[in-house]
Amino acid sequence: MQAISERYASRMVLPQLEAAGEGWRFINPQYVHVNGPNIRVGRHLHVMATRERPISLTVYPNPGQSSRLTLGSYCIILPGARLAAATSIETGDNCMFAGNCYLTDADWHDIYDRTSAPGKTAPIVLGDNVWIGDSAFVCKGVRVGDNSIVGAYAVVTRDVPANTIVAGNPAKPVKELDPSVGFRRRQELFEGTESYEAFMERYDRFMLQGNSLTQWLRSRFWPTRQH
Repeated sequence: MQAISERYASRMVLPQLEAAGEGWRFINPQYVHVNGPNIRVGRHLHVMATRERPISLTVYPNPGQSSRLTLGSYCIILPGARLAAATSIETGDNCMFAGNCYLTDADWHDIYDRTSAPGKTAPIVLGDNVWIGDSAFVCKGVRVGDNSIVGAYAVVTRDVPANTIVAGNPAKPVKELDPSVGFRRRQELFEGTESYEAFMERYDRFMLQGNSLTQWLRSRFWPTRQH
C-alpha cells in the first residue's frame, strides 16, 4: 500500500507543488487537495488524510501580491487540516497540525461589500516546533512563537509568545513552557541511529502483536472489548 501511495503522490500531488524536500510521505494522497501556485514544503513532510477528512493546501492568487504557502521541514499534517493563504502562511520546522485545524490569512470577503474577495489579509507566521491542536482556528495576522501550543478548538486572533500554551475563544495564555527542560522535536526521528522506517516498523509490531487472521475476523463480525 505504501508503494501505491508513493506512486500516486509522485504522479498527482508533487507536480502541483512548487518545491518539495526529500523524505515526504503521504498516506491516502488521493484525499490531499493542493490548490493554487507557490506552495512549498520542506524535507520529511508527513501528511495523513482520510476520505472523511481530506487535507487542503490552498493558495488563492491575490491581485498585486505574490501569495504563497511555505511549510518548513519535519512537519506533520493530520486528517481534516486546512491551510488557506491569500497573502502568506509560513511555518518553521517541526510544526504539527492536528486534525481539522484551520489556518487562514484572509477574511475572504469584505464585511460591507460581500462581492469583494479576499477581504482583509495579513500573513500568518509560525515559529519552529509549533503544535496546532485539534480543530483550532488561527486567524489572519497571527504570529505563533517557537515551541508554543494552540489548544484544541482555540480561536487565535492575537500573537502567541514563544513557549506558551493558549486555549479558548478568543485564545489566551494558560501555561508557560520551560525551555530549559528541553524539547524533543520530530526531526530527531530522522537523525538518530535508528531510521524512521525502523522506528515505524517497531511501532507497528508493538501495535499488532498477537494479531492474527482469526482475531481480525472476530473483530469484524463478533467484536468484543478485547477485539
